[in-house]
Amino acid sequence: MDTGKKCTIHWEGVRSARMERLLAWCKENKDAQIKLFSNSTKDAKEQGQKKKQSGTSRDTFYSQVTQAVFLNDEDPEVQRLFKEDPKAFIKPVSTHFGTLKKKYNEFNKELKQSGAGKTYAELQEDPTMKSLIDTKLEKFPWWPELHGWWHTNPAFNYAFSTADTGQDFASTALE
Repeated sequence: MDTGKKCTIHWEGVRSARMERLLAWCKENKDAQIKLFSNSTKDAKEQGQKKKQSGTSRDTFYSQVTQAVFLNDEDPEVQRLFKEDPKAFIKPVSTHFGTLKKKYNEFNKELKQSGAGKTYAELQEDPTMKSLIDTKLEKFPWWPELHGWWHTNPAFNYAFSTADTGQDFASTALE
């Protein structure tokens, strides 16, 4: 961020207010979800689907979410810097989505293939899976919201893109 002054943006912490504003904005803006979290045209074709698109540019949505997160920030210095140069905050928001994607996939990696493509509610029905998820939520409490958007999106969920929960390779191999 080039605002003349260094400003570190903290996203973490127990239910960080910035994260809460980011997630709330994403929940309220379905068109933004399509654009910011869309799968690629190539992935959509491979899955026999059409790519979901929005008419608004990704940059516009990043600008809007940045406004929602930082305009009334609890840190007066961040608020002041945002008002001086709001565009300087777009890159940290964009980068943070990448960080969330990485952490989301690390979380999923521990669920192994048994969690691939399943909803949070479906995963909660399995006591072992529920226990594992509950333990991991202490460190990454935003996973359920992200999983709601990303659990079937191969651009964001690598475990889903490598597994089809309807396939039974073991029984097929035995035939």
